[in-house]
Amino acid sequence: MDIPQSEITTVAYASQSYNDSLQVYIACTRHIYDTSRYTGCDSTAEAFVIHNGNQTPLRYNGKRFIAEGLSAQPGDTISLRITGTDNKHTFAQTVIPHSTIAHIIEITPSALLIDDVYFSRVQLSFDDPAEETNYYEFSLNVTQIKDDSSSSFGYHDFRSFDPIMVNEDIMQYEPITMLFSDAMFNGSQVSIPMYYFLYFFTESLQKVIVVSELRNVTREHYHYYKTLYKFIYNQSGIWSGMTLPVSINGNVKNGAGLFSLFTSTRDTVVYDFR
Repeated sequence: MDIPQSEITTVAYASQSYNDSLQVYIACTRHIYDTSRYTGCDSTAEAFVIHNGNQTPLRYNGKRFIAEGLSAQPGDTISLRITGTDNKHTFAQTVIPHSTIAHIIEITPSALLIDDVYFSRVQLSFDDPAEETNYYEFSLNVTQIKDDSSSSFGYHDFRSFDPIMVNEDIMQYEPITMLFSDAMFNGSQVSIPMYYFLYFFTESLQKVIVVSELRNVTREHYHYYKTLYKFIYNQSGIWSGMTLPVSINGNVKNGAGLFSLFTSTRDTVVYDFR
């Protein structure tokens, strides 16, 4: 196996939740034989956010770079520019998708019990805007509470036999979230059944909290995570020579990663067994 020469590449991780500040974590890659200790965020880097043509520098707070006072709306164009190691300029741009409201997220728990595996059903229904192609991501976060002072996450495994999801060709890669476009239902109301397996901790179980979220994501988010799930599924086979490497689709120029924002609808269901 040929090991390529060491080449430093900037990596930026950006996140923003609801009314929180935009936060950017900047680091760089290192060679496979580099055994030096990881030093955390690169405080010497420079980061700027460009919102609808207005450029604002990000402030380093000792852990990461933050953009305070950024109030973005769906449809806004946001760019991120970073000057990292060796004065290399890294750039990414995204457009915030318009929101899509899920009018039904119906969860039917414990539909089947086989060897302590609870089989549950999720019915997702919403209206898809017709103006342009839309991309979606649906996720579940399952928390099991064993007593009043402790909690644990149960493992859940997504499945869907609906033609919309089968057409996406990601079921074989055991996706963590459901990713799909409106190619088969553009501009209409859609209802998609999904299923998940949940391994319960039956001892002292008091509650199960299921948080579902429908995200309207960007095209680059959609392609990034579809290739990421394929990479995660195939990475063990690479070392045994059974599969070819998978390239991850990002949108960062002169760097690696994904810069993308999304809008979402969240719903919480609580099952109380006390």
